[in-house]
Amino acid sequence: MAAPDEAACIEEVTRLMVLIFGLNRVSFAMVTGTDHFLLKRIEVKRCAREEKEMEEEDGDGGGGEEGAARNSFDSMSSSHAQSLVLEYLDSDFKRPFEGTAAGIVVKTLKEHYTPRTEFSDFPTHKVFYKQGLNSVLASPILVNGNQCMGVILLSKPEEDAFPKADRILISDIATLLGANIYSKRLRKASEEANKLSREMLHSFVPPKVLEKIEGFWDSNSEKYKALRSSIFAQESTCTPESSVGDKSSNEEEVTRTNSWYVANQDWSEAQIQEHAKRMKNWGVQDKLQMLKKLNRGESFNGEDSTGVIITTKGLDLDAELNITSRALYAENVHNVTIIFTDIVGFSRIAMGVTPIKVMNMLQNLFNRFDRLCDVHGVMKLETIGDAYLCATNMLEEDANDINVARDAAIRALAMAKDMVREARNVRIPISHEAVHIPWASHTFDEPETLEIRVGIHVGDITCGVLGQRLPKFTICGTTVNLAARMEQTSKPSMIRVTKCFHDLVGDNEQGWLKKETVALKNMGKVESYLLDPFRTSIPHSEA
Repeated sequence: MAAPDEAACIEEVTRLMVLIFGLNRVSFAMVTGTDHFLLKRIEVKRCAREEKEMEEEDGDGGGGEEGAARNSFDSMSSSHAQSLVLEYLDSDFKRPFEGTAAGIVVKTLKEHYTPRTEFSDFPTHKVFYKQGLNSVLASPILVNGNQCMGVILLSKPEEDAFPKADRILISDIATLLGANIYSKRLRKASEEANKLSREMLHSFVPPKVLEKIEGFWDSNSEKYKALRSSIFAQESTCTPESSVGDKSSNEEEVTRTNSWYVANQDWSEAQIQEHAKRMKNWGVQDKLQMLKKLNRGESFNGEDSTGVIITTKGLDLDAELNITSRALYAENVHNVTIIFTDIVGFSRIAMGVTPIKVMNMLQNLFNRFDRLCDVHGVMKLETIGDAYLCATNMLEEDANDINVARDAAIRALAMAKDMVREARNVRIPISHEAVHIPWASHTFDEPETLEIRVGIHVGDITCGVLGQRLPKFTICGTTVNLAARMEQTSKPSMIRVTKCFHDLVGDNEQGWLKKETVALKNMGKVESYLLDPFRTSIPHSEA
């Protein structure tokens, strides 16, 4: 539907119903919660010119002109629709569904028709009768046939003024309105979620990465336009070539719309008068044709095209989907040192205390690690349960320089040693009663301190930002996996590193315990070195 938002959809349907069914007021009971609705009453004010044309209609029986008007059904104009002034009456306040025809419609998902309000039991219908309104129709606004978003409420002074054919048309228009409102709400929810994500970017994405990707969310930025251009270029290379006689949809702007008064804005005064004369003479076939035009836009490629308004110039739904299916940012980074840590016996600890105590313990530990990151110039990447992941030489200038990589590795090792020491300052929480572990031969009556294992490796990684909602900076690659395996095979309060990291650090560390070859799943045998941060440094030759 050619409308930018929910309110515009309601206005468009109001104008259509006024022209088709000769109404003066259309009301919408939009569902809010489970037992209330928001009432939107829209009264139509016609301009003087249209009032005069309507009077001429009443005095003209149509005669031979009726057939000519029917044959030129496609010559409907937007003039009448645009001359209607909509006035909102006491809208947007909650009312209960109980005791109303709208409540029955929402409950049964079926229309409720009152041909004579004089005999209705609803209090509102009795009010309508006193106002001279004798027919009331309540038609559900459905989505997928089973979800009611609201009710269209129509009334007329004549008794039994809505024949079966008109009620079917109104039901279809209500369904069309429901689909459009639903899509507008989905888009609005998506935009709000993305806006929240952008506001939270600083918490999830490193500042250096943030500078590279912020422009991709701003549709007016050069980065966003460049991204779209590259995607359109890729999509165009994948489409088959058209024949010489074909008209490409990219050569000019082609608009499909299911709004007849938007699509027909250039008709002559004579055509406008023809439309005015035949409005009152429309039969069932004419109205069915109107509904077909309402639901189905004109084809621009030889095929019928159903849906909301689509402008083919500058808008490609497939490309829009492809934008969200591509990472906002990605690159390969060399000589990155990855540090992995986790808590020794974390499962045992978590079994013995309340969840809040476990979270407080992790908060205490990770806060200490965060401070160490600032001290040593290390980038925190993420926490996964009890694991802490950080890195050096990530997105640094001259990262490929061997001296820069060595300095980053030395800082990473100093960070790892301080992490092991700092963990010893965090006490394991205990319950008021002694914690009993089923497979242990003793209980833990005295508080203990945490121990962690650490694994380090240096190499190339792939990094990027994934997700439109809560976007997250992510790293992956063999370097990350190998650092994790070093941590898994390490020992409590010790650091295990790969040979390439050991060789990069060189003589800057003299406290290596021994060289070990560990067998890793899917990686084979890997040479590694252990380091005890609490052990007095010894000459490298004795290691």
